[in-house]
Amino acid sequence: MNEGHESRWYNRLLLPLWNYDEQRPRAFWRILSAVVITVMVPSVLTAVVVRPLNPPFALLNLLSNGIAVLTAVGVAAVWARYIDRRAFAAYGFHLSKRWWRMLILGVGVGVLGWGGALATDLVFGWASVGAVLSPGTGELPFLLSILLFGLSYVFVGLWEELVFRGIVMRNAIEGLTTSWVSDRTALFGGWILSSVLFGVLHFNQAASLYALAFWILAGLILGLAYLYTDQLALPIGIHFAIDISVNNIFGLANVRNVAEDIPMLIRPEFTGPNTLVGLSGVVNTAWLVIIGILIMGIIRWQYGSLTPRLKPYT
Repeated sequence: MNEGHESRWYNRLLLPLWNYDEQRPRAFWRILSAVVITVMVPSVLTAVVVRPLNPPFALLNLLSNGIAVLTAVGVAAVWARYIDRRAFAAYGFHLSKRWWRMLILGVGVGVLGWGGALATDLVFGWASVGAVLSPGTGELPFLLSILLFGLSYVFVGLWEELVFRGIVMRNAIEGLTTSWVSDRTALFGGWILSSVLFGVLHFNQAASLYALAFWILAGLILGLAYLYTDQLALPIGIHFAIDISVNNIFGLANVRNVAEDIPMLIRPEFTGPNTLVGLSGVVNTAWLVIIGILIMGIIRWQYGSLTPRLKPYT
């Protein structure tokens, strides 16, 4: 650090907040402020503006996540220009034929994996098909409701991956990249930290330690896809596939009939123990691991090797 900065008492006071070498806030504050804004602003606007309108649940979900994606893109644009000092595309949007191909492959593998989870439950007698093309208790026609949920999950995949992988994971890696920490350790540490934060902030779906571990595992797999490609295509595709498959295609969210208001192509009725068929149960966790293995295979196939391509300060 510049000796002039060291000699000024007020600069020494600001050292925990400001990185004078990089001329920007330290990684902890870059991450914290981005997460707080992208989580709190949509929550407040949804509560104050959207919920009082009392829209159907599918539309509420779409509007809420529409606000979230606009907030996340706005934050990322500001961060890219004034804080991270990088091109917006560097977060993982170097659009190309490969980018779109990886997006589609991520969706395909995700849907295949969750179809495998439901098939496992059916084969072992832990679930049965209760209904097909089930509209649930929603107020909208089945097809419209499905389309609204699908678009909503596009928004979810986009804003959560942009924040947790593009901003959080990249900045965590940069914050750990120092003269006494190897690049490999920094990559590993940023991957772990972003995945744990991803799991913790899904607290509304992580009502137990098992559920928390499930969401951290999901974060680890999404983080690996980002780490090994340096692009958000694969994480966004996987994320979208998880949400729409679990909720609307295969009805895995219908465990213990707690998702009556969600339209489902297949609405299963689960009879197996919750430790096996629950959202964070053994079956879904095993298939989440299988999805991760398939994703690594896709990266190896498309890129020719399994080498981390995410580099700090790019």
